[in-house]
Amino acid sequence: MMKRILTGILLLSVAVLVLVACSNDSSKGNAEKENKEDMVATVDGKGISQKDYEKELDVMKATYEQQGMPADQMDDKQKKELEKTVLDQMINAELLLQTAEKEGVSIEDKDVDAELEKIKTNFEDEKKFEEALKKNEMTEKELKDQLKKQMTVNKYLDSKIGKVEVTDEEIKARYEQYKQLAEMQEQKPEDLEKVKPQLEQQVVSEKESEKISKLVEELRKENEDKIKILKA
Repeated sequence: MMKRILTGILLLSVAVLVLVACSNDSSKGNAEKENKEDMVATVDGKGISQKDYEKELDVMKATYEQQGMPADQMDDKQKKELEKTVLDQMINAELLLQTAEKEGVSIEDKDVDAELEKIKTNFEDEKKFEEALKKNEMTEKELKDQLKKQMTVNKYLDSKIGKVEVTDEEIKARYEQYKQLAEMQEQKPEDLEKVKPQLEQQVVSEKESEKISKLVEELRKENEDKIKILKA
């Protein structure tokens, strides 16, 4: 399954990956009908709200903090770069969703329901799940909407990227890197056959990311006139 490239952790510590950038419900209408003071950008008339942007920014800051890079220790340049990165990701997410929908990609409700049930298994019971939704100011319907959008984008990416092949030479090269790192840390490296699945997945993920980045870059160029940044 194609790895998700634009994600946000919305339900406590559970890795519920959703496209926060695409959280605007279609029933709210296009950006032209909304208060532009609440928008940070539009993609072909569809707005990305200040609220959603700040929520995604908080998710990114939390991720950085977990990696030992708290936002309050960043200088102004680093903060600006982080803010730009988040906004770019949200624009890319909306652009991917719109492109997928224009190309007729769709997801059945039963598949969304199945994905939701998988998420619920991460919680002790229904009450804990509902508490997590409430904490993140989200209803179950909104979560299902998010999941459907993400699954739509993933299906689109799968169709565009296709299956990624990995050669034995690439795995061996990655294994040599792994051995060098283990030796630097004064650890004994595992045998190749034992770590081969993990190394293969690493190479696959990198190749997928490269292809997705190229696809997004092409979409940005093709739709440059449809993207408007309202707040820097």
